[in-house]
Amino acid sequence: MKLIPFVTALAGAAAMAGSAAAEMDYHGFDPETIDALNAAMEEPLTSEILGILSGYTDIEACGGEAVANKIIPEGWEERIDKANAPGGDVVMPIPMQALAPEFPPLMNALGVEGVCEAMFDVTAEGATANIITSCSLPSFGKATEAMLANLTFEAADGQDSPATDDILLPINYCLADEPAEN
Repeated sequence: MKLIPFVTALAGAAAMAGSAAAEMDYHGFDPETIDALNAAMEEPLTSEILGILSGYTDIEACGGEAVANKIIPEGWEERIDKANAPGGDVVMPIPMQALAPEFPPLMNALGVEGVCEAMFDVTAEGATANIITSCSLPSFGKATEAMLANLTFEAADGQDSPATDDILLPINYCLADEPAEN
């Protein structure tokens, strides 16, 4: 879904939001975009939130310079030592759908990128279980969990079952470069 028409339509309403917006530190984000989004959101973006998000607009994993640190969830450390990364010694089950997480719309509208690592099990029936994510921002974790929750797997050639524990999957949420205008 493209948010540009939505943002443009709300810009006029946001201009009437009052003097509080004039005092806000936008941390390099476009004030009209932020004001338009805030006019439509139940919980507006604050200067504090924008300050945090501004550190994720040009991250290393996507070819930029900013370091994107991940939030380590409870239980991650106990599983990471035995994790199975693709390309390692463990034969991985084959996903039956594309690994295509949805880019969080708000992060897309703001130009915020993210990095994640997901760890999950695949059951003998081919379903995902025990999903846990370590991501730079919670919205990317939610998108990753939603993608993995709907995946099914089949056994790889030579395997009797798709069952595999602690699969480690890196996922980068990078914005595509805008095409150059002629």
